[in-house]
Amino acid sequence: MSPPLFTRRSSLAFAATVAAGLGASWWLRGQAMTGPALTLTPVVRTVLEDPGSPQAGPADADVTLVVFTDYRCSICQATDGALDRLLAEDPRARVIFKDWPIRGPGSELAARAALAAHRQGRYRALHTAMMASRGPLDPARIEAIAAAAGLDLPRLRADLADHADLFDAQLARHAFQAFSLGLQGTPAYLVGPYLMQGGLDDRQLAAALRRARRAGPPT
Repeated sequence: MSPPLFTRRSSLAFAATVAAGLGASWWLRGQAMTGPALTLTPVVRTVLEDPGSPQAGPADADVTLVVFTDYRCSICQATDGALDRLLAEDPRARVIFKDWPIRGPGSELAARAALAAHRQGRYRALHTAMMASRGPLDPARIEAIAAAAGLDLPRLRADLADHADLFDAQLARHAFQAFSLGLQGTPAYLVGPYLMQGGLDDRQLAAALRRARRAGPPT
């Protein structure tokens, strides 16, 4: 029998995070709000240098964008394509993905599956496919999405079972980083030194990157 994708233990581990995120994020709409430029505090350094956070783009990129996201967040789903287009069109940009499952068990299950996919080099494939999906994210649905995205399902199941503690710790770090930055919900971005809360479409994302390049990274 295949090991379960979702356990009671992992559900309880993030109950407080889910409650806090749902209570604070209802007001986030598609319009991003820009906060002040951040300096390279220990918190910001941890956000940028966490080795367990999946990323795409060159290590020597001239601008780094960090995105906090949830697979059941409708604004995240609507704006995820802008990140894909950015990575396809801008060879000097790097994106760091912070799965922050604050919208219930389906969000957590999807985030854990995405981290497991990262172990087989298929994070973005599953991330993009789950962002494009609609409807509930239960174990059967996630497995179907993963199969269509070309993942090795036996390995995905095995990694979820064998590395559950690592995924717990990674998602807990993402939640701690989000709360330390004062984030109110998903999506949220750190674009260069600028903290932005709310969705970024292609035009807003391009403007944010131009502004970040002028400012340089957090110092």
